[in-house]
Amino acid sequence: MSHALGWRRTGTVGWELPVLLGLLLILIAVPAWHRLDLALAGLFHDSVTNDWLMPKEGGLAHAILYTGARRLLGIGGGIAVLLLAWSGWRQGWSERHSRMALAILVLALTPMAANLLKQFTGVSCPVQELLLGGNRTGVTIWDRLYGLAPFEPQLRCWPAGHAAGGFGLFGLVLLTDRRRWLAYAPGMAAGWTMGLYQMARGQHYLTHTLATMLIGLLLAACASRLYGWQREKAVLSGDNRTDEPRAAF
Repeated sequence: MSHALGWRRTGTVGWELPVLLGLLLILIAVPAWHRLDLALAGLFHDSVTNDWLMPKEGGLAHAILYTGARRLLGIGGGIAVLLLAWSGWRQGWSERHSRMALAILVLALTPMAANLLKQFTGVSCPVQELLLGGNRTGVTIWDRLYGLAPFEPQLRCWPAGHAAGGFGLFGLVLLTDRRRWLAYAPGMAAGWTMGLYQMARGQHYLTHTLATMLIGLLLAACASRLYGWQREKAVLSGDNRTDEPRAAF
């Protein structure tokens, strides 16, 4: 019985899903956040020279934090899939493999979800807006939500797509039972490093990156709930077998 309850605790997210959904709704529905966006964007933008802290293209920072980060996450995810398939074939599919598969799924779905939303929200980037040296009136997610601006397919800046790759590492929470909050650290570090770089280039506001972070956390929470349901179903059906100690991941 204690073993079964242990697995229920592993998969339970309780308050996390409604809280994360509520925070995302507040972020989307309250226009006052844009004042904070503009204030922080002003720290990265020089209104005299109309330059951003980081150049739009080129340089070592771009090679590492943009091109390099995307390739590293893509290659790492691809290698993880191949290793998972090889291990599952050689050793037989186990609970450990299920955890790894869900972690990889979060890594893949987070940028997919962010980039899909970007195609339909019609929100401008800071660098495009008149207030920050651009050539057009800005369109926020609040303008779109309340029907204050028409949809323009060329505007694709909400939520932050690049940072989504880093926040996809939130899936690592599926691989641990102890100090689960520590498993979010790699995703937070990678996501905010990539996100702040984009903010310094005028490609995103703070709220764009916050939205992506919440989407990543939601996907990780959903994956944890899915895993918990799968384990509870296995326990109820009498299959209590595991191939490693419960706290090994």
